[in-house]
Amino acid sequence: MTSALLFTRDCIIYWVNVWLAPVECAFDMIESELVRRGVELDAPEPPPLHIA
Repeated sequence: MTSALLFTRDCIIYWVNVWLAPVECAFDMIESELVRRGVELDAPEPPPLHIA
């Protein structure tokens, strides 16, 4: 039973990786295009909160 559960877990992990690969590729392409166009990708620091 344990070997079947491990096999099933490995199949699920593999399936998720295969399913997400095109999504990751698309995000990488979008990010590289934004960088090429000079868009700042890092979020700006939030202003400090001053308690009076």
